[in-house]
Amino acid sequence: MPEPVFIDTGYILALVNEADQHHAEALAFSERFDGQPVVVTDAVLLEIGNALSRIDRGAAVEIIRDLRESPEVTLVPLTPELFDAAFDLYRSHADKRWGLVDCISFVVMRRMGLSTALAFDQHFVQAGFLVPQR
Repeated sequence: MPEPVFIDTGYILALVNEADQHHAEALAFSERFDGQPVVVTDAVLLEIGNALSRIDRGAAVEIIRDLRESPEVTLVPLTPELFDAAFDLYRSHADKRWGLVDCISFVVMRRMGLSTALAFDQHFVQAGFLVPQR
């Protein structure tokens, strides 16, 4: 079985928004990684819901529901312990412009031994992860 890939908010938003500068890339990733197991966090789902709440709430509901119900998706809950670990990372890297949700993602990826993120955010590269190129 292939290694799961982590999916970031930016990838999902680019996938659903034809006007997004990364839309074509997101479609290519979608085909390339089709059928591969994926990992996503509750925090990413929150970001998706927030980002799409005014633009296309129906799409947000569908995406979140699909990710939560798919057998190919491992959904990592945001526990107090995970939040604390991510907040420690966030505080200790004041020289970076990493968001707190990014730090949650990084902690999860490290703990699960994941190397690849479907993302357009170079923070993943800064943190030592692979972001596939088109």
